[in-house]
Amino acid sequence: MTAPHSEQPSIWFGADRDTYAAANNLYVHHHGEAFGPAGQVSITPRHLAYPVRGRQRVIESLLAAPCGTVHVVCGTGGCGKTTVALAVATEARSRGTEVWQLSAVDATTFEAHLRALAVRLGVGIERLRLAWSGSAGDAPDLVWEALEQRTRPWLLVVDNADDLGLLAGAGGHVEDGSGWIRPAGPGRLLITSRNQNPEAWGSWVSLHPLGLLTRQAATELLLDRAPTAGAEAQAAALADRLGHLPLLLHQAGLYLSRADRNPPWPGAPRCPRTFAAYRIAFGDRLNELLDSPTGQPSHLPRQRATATWEVTLDLLARRQLGHTRPLLRLLAHFGDAPIPYTEVLPYAAFHASRLFQLEPGADLQQAINALAEYALVTTQVPDSDADDPAGYTVTLHPLLAEVTRQLDEVRRSRREYLALVAQGLHDGAARHDPRNPADWPFWHLATAHLHRLLEQMADEAGDGDAGPDAETVTAVALACIEYARDAGRYSLGTDTVDRVTTVCASLPSDGRTALRLRFERARLTDLAGDIAAAESEYRALLEIQRQVLHDTDPDTLSTQHSLAHVLGRRGDLEGAEAEYRAVLEGRSQILGTDHIDTLWARHNLAWIAGQRGDLAVAEAEYRAVLEDRSRTLGCDHPHTLYTRHAVAWVLSQRGDLAAAEAEYRAVLEDRSRTLGSDHPHTLGTRQELAWVLDRRGDLAAAEAEYRAVLGDQTRLLGENHPHTRCTSRALGDLLRRTESEPPIDPGGEDPYWWGFSGGGS
Repeated sequence: MTAPHSEQPSIWFGADRDTYAAANNLYVHHHGEAFGPAGQVSITPRHLAYPVRGRQRVIESLLAAPCGTVHVVCGTGGCGKTTVALAVATEARSRGTEVWQLSAVDATTFEAHLRALAVRLGVGIERLRLAWSGSAGDAPDLVWEALEQRTRPWLLVVDNADDLGLLAGAGGHVEDGSGWIRPAGPGRLLITSRNQNPEAWGSWVSLHPLGLLTRQAATELLLDRAPTAGAEAQAAALADRLGHLPLLLHQAGLYLSRADRNPPWPGAPRCPRTFAAYRIAFGDRLNELLDSPTGQPSHLPRQRATATWEVTLDLLARRQLGHTRPLLRLLAHFGDAPIPYTEVLPYAAFHASRLFQLEPGADLQQAINALAEYALVTTQVPDSDADDPAGYTVTLHPLLAEVTRQLDEVRRSRREYLALVAQGLHDGAARHDPRNPADWPFWHLATAHLHRLLEQMADEAGDGDAGPDAETVTAVALACIEYARDAGRYSLGTDTVDRVTTVCASLPSDGRTALRLRFERARLTDLAGDIAAAESEYRALLEIQRQVLHDTDPDTLSTQHSLAHVLGRRGDLEGAEAEYRAVLEGRSQILGTDHIDTLWARHNLAWIAGQRGDLAVAEAEYRAVLEDRSRTLGCDHPHTLYTRHAVAWVLSQRGDLAAAEAEYRAVLEDRSRTLGSDHPHTLGTRQELAWVLDRRGDLAAAEAEYRAVLGDQTRLLGENHPHTRCTSRALGDLLRRTESEPPIDPGGEDPYWWGFSGGGS
């Protein structure tokens, strides 16, 4: 016995039975074999078993559409397109409209449904045969002539019209309006499709993209299907885990509604019976739960919920875009953040990879566009007119990415995908400067993708030797750490160090890459305020570097420079100056006098002079460094602004408070614009500005600024960070002092004021 169609009852009754039989007989006569038992070609829309959640606005818009209009409800597989169409069809039929539903899931089904529609419209069998295969050959014209002769309002629903070639007619395109899809005349045409490209449909078609459900609608959908599986809060938590995607919510709800009917079998995992239990089990049993027959009626063929996206990839493969499947699987191994795909897809490596087998000249942009066209990914272009490659991004739904990563075929090739991600991030990192704020949007995204890569590498550890190269991954991590440090995101830098340490453990401990990672950990310890631990690590690292590298190696000089920085912070100005001068000599010889790191050594020697009270020498050297930094780095570079801040500090120490305030305000404006209002350097300028306001007698303004800075530093750095403690003491001093008492000079009160009074590394 032939199994019934998965979306229709197995038996049809009433007057329509003869119509279906006639259409089926025509199909048999023409093709020589039966499409299926007579009566299974139904074009009557089925009823919905549950309320429609979160789509009322689009449903009302479609119901209000005038005659003669064509509408496409579009979106990724599983977003509820058919549900919306059925809701519109049900309501339209209740208002006296004739409604038919055709399926365009494949060519055979679509043709059978079109013939059934033609019979329903009163077209004779012989005329039908001629239109499809005889001398007339005008089947689309015949059907549309019959539609245009209807006197009652009508609605024609064409469901699952993903392959636009089926709709276009022989040798045409959908946008031509001469195939199976045309302006609807006296009726309305409603199509559901994964294709959401307006150019493919034509200007006379209105598109209605469906996104994800709201949290409330997703929660209600779960409660509709499994009302006894838990409270609303538990349903909401599960809805969040499932990404608010209707198909997966529907499958989970049906699973839970039927799970309590099944006893636990010996040796088999227990079926989750509540929203909370399902959410907990989901991470380890993702595909099992989504594809389980527990959530599907036993009289229907088993359907895999996770296969809905593979259907689209099959369609694209038929369009000679077979590389969209491995491309989507590769993208799934990046993080949940937007992917700057032009920067991190290693095109050259694709040609050498067995996963892609690209033909010469294969167009990856065409593949990206195709994935976006069918809503498997979302693309984003830069907001500004600047042609920034890193601004072109692609994003996957997190659950789509997670499901894709769990496919058996993908799991078997996991290490190859991870190696491509690592190579892509490495290639992108080589084109961006982690110390340049203009490149920070790229590094923000690259760090998120690096973290996902490291998580997956940890999961795959011990499973063989193939996979991402540790040197490659650690090199990317070092650049991401440098970005986090310069961007003032110290906790992100520390997190990245911790994550990459396991990977770096496979490298020689005295190799350059491992030593650089030790240096970055020491720098972050330093920035967190633990100068004793930082100094100890700098000294140990410096000893190793002098043995395995040499005294004037750039990495050795960086450690020596940071050690000098710590010495100055704890008051050993003589020791700090000696180290700085050695660093300046070495960097000048090896890197050149204009190198970005050489200028740092000069800047900090000026800071030593200022701390000793030789303000004239300090100001002269700061202004010389400022001129060189402006020339080589630009006026808006963070290092240039650091030196401008230092010049303002010298002015304040000389007593020229008006000039100091003006310069601090100018630096604050530029730092806020280039670094952001939450950057530690920006907060440092605000703190120094408050101190100048205090000295100028504007105590109310100074107090307000101190309180604002203290709140931001506590939120961003923590209440025990040296910068936060220093601001707290300055505010307390202001509140205790009488107007006749002078304010405390932060440069002499607390060595941690080094960061605000001009010192740096």
